[in-house]
Amino acid sequence: MLTIFLGERGSRLQKSVHTVLGRPNTDDLEFVQLDGVRDGLVELNDACGTISMFGDRRRVYLENAPSVGPRRKQLIAWLTEFMNANNSSCDLAISVYLNLDDRGMITRAKAFEALAQHGATIQRFKPLTSAEATRYAKSIARDLGVDLSSAAAERLIELVTTNADMIESEIAKLAAYRGFSGEIQESDVDIAAAAIGEHSRWEYINAVADHNAEKALSVLDDMLSMETAPALIMSDITTNLRKLAIARKIVADGGNAQDVAHAARVPKFRAQALARRAHFMSDRLVAAMYAEVIRTDIALKSGRTDDKAQLEILTARLAAQPRKSRA
Repeated sequence: MLTIFLGERGSRLQKSVHTVLGRPNTDDLEFVQLDGVRDGLVELNDACGTISMFGDRRRVYLENAPSVGPRRKQLIAWLTEFMNANNSSCDLAISVYLNLDDRGMITRAKAFEALAQHGATIQRFKPLTSAEATRYAKSIARDLGVDLSSAAAERLIELVTTNADMIESEIAKLAAYRGFSGEIQESDVDIAAAAIGEHSRWEYINAVADHNAEKALSVLDDMLSMETAPALIMSDITTNLRKLAIARKIVADGGNAQDVAHAARVPKFRAQALARRAHFMSDRLVAAMYAEVIRTDIALKSGRTDDKAQLEILTARLAAQPRKSRA
């Protein structure tokens, strides 16, 4: 049996691997996990070819298999032979980490999907849409013994984006806050918003919003060194810029922080900060900031540029001190 997992690295994919192969433990002699970066075909062949002392099926997991170059070609050829040999003594699963929303990854994915004609099972893990993320958040909450209201789920997605691992982490905290019983309401998410904002991504957004370019660039460097996905950073920037645009329109029309809180669906303290910043913005500046975000997003998705350099340029421009609005 061969199962191929294609998509983003994270808990969703890992849970599916455990469903297929079972969750290993330290004394499980029939399970072998290999690293696609470190281990090659020799190690894979040895792991799948070893005869079980107890007559059980071998279970082998090759994580982070090569998705490009000659190593991918050699691996696919080996997998084809593995399937054609109808190996009945080994269950093999491999994960190939790809962004399935990126058109540039289509060819890489298809190279592995072609193994389906030899009997392989293909499971694909695309980044979650907002609706899928909401349903995922609710399912995680149910697994923890609590309910999650639709409003709370939408608010949480707004705060942490559609990243499945972050959703799971924050739902666990909210479930503990509720004592693992009852229903998590939107107000619970707002109360926990300060804790949710403790990680570096929110430090970065706050620094950009405060026009502290030095701190924003420093935090950006830390995030990238910890392999925070550029797509997550861009999602945070876009979400907060959208809220700022809402606040700018309300302030320009004579509204106040309470109006901003209602329209942007943010807690009062965040609405007050947004309203203050909006006083120093102009419609033209907000439009220019959007243009910079779009330019950077296109550059990042092209795959032909340095991600860090593009994010540094965007950060410096967004965090620059604006001229006081006259509009």
